[in-house]
Amino acid sequence: MNRKYVAIAAGLLLGASGACVAETPIAQGVINFTGSVVESPCTASAQAGALNLNDCPAQVRGTRIDLHRVEPQASVSAPDHAPVNVKLVADSGKTGRFYHQQYALVDVSGKPVTSGTFLITLTTP
Repeated sequence: MNRKYVAIAAGLLLGASGACVAETPIAQGVINFTGSVVESPCTASAQAGALNLNDCPAQVRGTRIDLHRVEPQASVSAPDHAPVNVKLVADSGKTGRFYHQQYALVDVSGKPVTSGTFLITLTTP
């Protein structure tokens, strides 16, 4: 009778060990993400009255550009308060994933502005 119990115990042990190493079921559910997808911004550079935007993602075409003259904290003479505008002078086109644009800083009469300190803000859609 002992052999009968040993055989039953061995069978249960082998049967239980198979269940212990069985793969666990994959849990199901919903994962929620919040936030935004952020792409690399444009590479901006400035030189002698020009602003260059290179390698801009196509999705941000239509970027709004705001320009504000930055005045020194103290000045001996009154700074020139003539308005300065941003004029698009070169565009690589709308084809492709990235685009390049070049802007010029111009005064009211359209002449290039070659001096001054400006804060340029780019707002993308």
